[in-house]
Amino acid sequence: MSSAKFASITASLLARKGEARPWAPQEAVAAPLAWHSDIRTSSSAPPPPPPIKDRSCSVRMSAHDFERLGILAVKANVTRQQLLKDALNQFLGSKARDYACACLGACNSGCSSEQ
Repeated sequence: MSSAKFASITASLLARKGEARPWAPQEAVAAPLAWHSDIRTSSSAPPPPPPIKDRSCSVRMSAHDFERLGILAVKANVTRQQLLKDALNQFLGSKARDYACACLGACNSGCSSEQ
């Protein structure tokens, strides 16, 4: 088997995403590409944190209630989703007042055991 048909497996075969080029014979290959440095200097500000995404939850309801919710959403000029979010916020707010804890025990401060 001739070694001219196969390239030797070396670090020069590696390329970062987007920097790959077609293979060329050794005579035509230029110096290997330098790796791009993504290291930020200490003088630049860190990037802002990614926005917190809403979590999803599904609610099953009868066709009649779904229609009523849709009619109310049209009359209030909002979406069904926004109506459900508002209703949930109102419900959780009332329960937080009942239990005298805004987190309803979801924090680690042990405030749910005070009742």
